[in-house]
Amino acid sequence: MELIKFMKRFGTDEACRAHMQTVRWPNGPVCPKCNAINDAPEISTRPGLFRCHACGAQFTVTVGTAMEGSHLPLHIWYLAMYLMLSTAKPISAMSLSRHLGIQYRTCWHLLHRLRAMLVTDKRLPLSGIIEADETYVGGKARNRRKYVPVSRRGRGTDKPMLFAAIERGGSAHAAVVPSASALALDPLMLRWFNRDSILCTDELASYNWFGTKMQQHLRVRHSARQYVRMVGNTKAHINTAEGFFGLFKRAIFGIHHHVSGKHLHRYATEHTFRYNGRNAATAERIARCLIGQHGRLRLQELFA
Repeated sequence: MELIKFMKRFGTDEACRAHMQTVRWPNGPVCPKCNAINDAPEISTRPGLFRCHACGAQFTVTVGTAMEGSHLPLHIWYLAMYLMLSTAKPISAMSLSRHLGIQYRTCWHLLHRLRAMLVTDKRLPLSGIIEADETYVGGKARNRRKYVPVSRRGRGTDKPMLFAAIERGGSAHAAVVPSASALALDPLMLRWFNRDSILCTDELASYNWFGTKMQQHLRVRHSARQYVRMVGNTKAHINTAEGFFGLFKRAIFGIHHHVSGKHLHRYATEHTFRYNGRNAATAERIARCLIGQHGRLRLQELFA
């Protein structure tokens, strides 16, 4: 959807509210307190305000979402979603501040609330050929500040670790993990993987136990400069997972410039959402964002 068409359709709070109600409440208003469906008439004194007949609670369509309690107009939220989700690359808080004419801290909070809305509980298990890999996220030692101690490279580093599993030609799941041990990785793979699949990994020993639970476990030996090998009619490699990490790190380097370990999981959620929706239209991406399950996210929670 082009920006000019988007502004014509969602240029007012009324149009945005009507669209959000259609997306979040396809069967009528849902009370966030008692979950009663289509039993809450709209109060005439304030647009978008409903009162539940069952429990008497008053609510709007933003209650129970990360938008709850926001003082920003709804059309500003929609424009921020468009700028964030309509491109192949993310947008920084500083760039969003320039586009919207809003102070930087507000845009930083706004983007984090939108990232929280991208989290979904409907994660279908990956199947087919699944590539699993992990990476450390952080700058290079030569670029560190003088008062920051030098961090080791590879195993033993203090950089945060990101684990990703990608269905070849399909969806991806990613999460920040404390280490590359089997204790940290196996619970994720138990939830994410269909056991009738083929697992492709590098030679990390942590994958060995779970690999025995899969239909087949194929490894590539990067230490021997082996990156692709044929096993029957199947290509054993983790190049898709490494490409996923490459896109993520280039976004950090070229757009965000720095991401703290505290908020790394939020940026990973945004990257995974964009990767999984790479073939979806902008309107569909926005609709998926609006049905996110995350509740209100206060600025104090991000600073704590």
